[in-house]
Amino acid sequence: MWGLTALIAVCAAAIWYSVIDLPALRNSPQLSWWGLAIGFYVAELAVVHLRFRKDAHSFSMSEIPLVLGLFFATPAHLAIGQMVGIAAVYALHRRLPPIKFAFNIAQFGLQGALAVTVFRGMVALGDPLGLAGWIAAVAASLVATIAADLLINAAIRLTGGQVPRENVIQVLALSSLAGSMNASLAVSGVVILWAAPSASWLALMPPVILFLAYRAYVSQRHERAKLESLYEATRSLHRSPQIEAALVTACRDATRMLEAEYTEILLFSERNRLETYWTAVGPNDRLNVMQPADLPPGAWERLAEVGQATLLNESDASAISLPPSDRGRIKEALVAPLTGTGRVVGAIIVFNRVGDISSFVSEDVPLLDTLANQISVSLENCRLEDSLSQLTALKERLEDVIRSKDQFVASVSHELRTPLTAVVGLSHELHDNWSLYGGDGGNEAREIVDLIASQSSELSDIIEDLLVAARADIGTLTLQARRVDLRAELEAVIAGHCASGSHPVPTVEIEPGAEFIWSDPLRFRQIIRNLLSNAARYGGDHVFVQAFRDGSRVTVVVQDDGPGVPQDRASMIFEPYTSAHAPGSQPGSVGLGLAVSRTLARLMSGDLVYTGNGGTTFELTIPADNT
Repeated sequence: MWGLTALIAVCAAAIWYSVIDLPALRNSPQLSWWGLAIGFYVAELAVVHLRFRKDAHSFSMSEIPLVLGLFFATPAHLAIGQMVGIAAVYALHRRLPPIKFAFNIAQFGLQGALAVTVFRGMVALGDPLGLAGWIAAVAASLVATIAADLLINAAIRLTGGQVPRENVIQVLALSSLAGSMNASLAVSGVVILWAAPSASWLALMPPVILFLAYRAYVSQRHERAKLESLYEATRSLHRSPQIEAALVTACRDATRMLEAEYTEILLFSERNRLETYWTAVGPNDRLNVMQPADLPPGAWERLAEVGQATLLNESDASAISLPPSDRGRIKEALVAPLTGTGRVVGAIIVFNRVGDISSFVSEDVPLLDTLANQISVSLENCRLEDSLSQLTALKERLEDVIRSKDQFVASVSHELRTPLTAVVGLSHELHDNWSLYGGDGGNEAREIVDLIASQSSELSDIIEDLLVAARADIGTLTLQARRVDLRAELEAVIAGHCASGSHPVPTVEIEPGAEFIWSDPLRFRQIIRNLLSNAARYGGDHVFVQAFRDGSRVTVVVQDDGPGVPQDRASMIFEPYTSAHAPGSQPGSVGLGLAVSRTLARLMSGDLVYTGNGGTTFELTIPADNT
């Protein structure tokens, strides 16, 4: 920055050297350097600012004394008057740091030198009071304005700042328009002074009105920008599901919205007001999130008594500031309480307006109060989110327990199936070859063997259903689909189902085209077996099995002439471990067969539905084999 400032000063001095000896355009009236100094002093006091974080573009009425000096003063007097008037404003009112003071003086000097050069080159082409003079004055002010904008943007970039391109273009357009208007007003004053110096007071009203218009425009622009920032802050808060994220978001939004150096949020413990948790953003990108902190003596009482947002002076702001100590001087602060359940639960504190051109004003107080209310709502929502997160964690733990249960059931079913297979096989061997094994215990012994065979088979089916259900839940069930002879599979299932003679033999009808299906034969038999067992347990004396082709699918209908499923229980028959019949009305069952059957059907790209048309009717759809 010092190098850039020195370069600007050298360029300004070189240009001034080339024009400094030029005479004034007119001997009378002539403006002295001290009169111009007063004009620049007043013009730079009546200034409006467009802020961009720590930097700002300033719009003043300085084109008016500049144009008057171009017409009625020598270049030497204009240079001295401009430097003295502007230096007085920056030294006495702005109190800029040395580097900013030097930079502004240098760039104003370059503006004046460029303006004199452009003006004297163009005004010589025609009448100073005519079109040539007006064009020369406007062109001189435009060159000065463009040079100032370019130099200011270069300085911002050199110091690590970044102004968006659209803002650069917007500021350049606004400053060019304002400079042209100021120059045009000044030319009107020149004409009045040139023709009738005694009527010069008439030229004062337009600049005053224009200044007030500038101030109103910039004020409205700032207010709109703050409202937009408040809107974006509210959206950001409501998108933050956790307290920590919401606090950081709120600090950053408050810092940006109020153009502050840094922001703190203090939350008081619900159990002990002496326990305070501190979240802070800035300065120098510092970030602290929910750190335990000790408030200075009396600070909690001050914050708890604050009923609304308040503007604090330097001493009060320093009294509630927490470490670290490298923040620098605390000049001012805005504080607003955070409330919840009817009491103060914390506070948000915004420290120091950035830059050197302004400070917090009373209009900032309700803005922070609104943001504090939004933070309070967001904190309540975050507490709800945290509660929801705890419920979600409990739900995930419950799901883990259920998965563990399913794995346990699968393991136990698998282990039980191996010895049970031997029991089933041996009992059927005894049943089928009773005389071969010397059975002579009479009818009672034979009945016992038959009962062992039938019950062990039913137990084997139950274990198979448990195993399939558990494997389906944990995702380890595998199917091997292939071409299946529907008639052969039905006959095999019916033969095993009716082997004991206690179940009615179903009537089977297979229409042409439905002879072959595409499925896993083992799982298809399991579905049919469950449907036949259900019909035998809850149906009547007659069971019908019908298969027909419908496009690319085969439908297998299993129907009995029993009472059917009660209407109020029909919606739950496919729920695991649920029986559609009242307890005690029929022989008990695990209530898993229909649920497993529907699961298997859907895994084979089919489905199983209950229609209830005439007794109990189930329809199994399965892909047809098209080979």
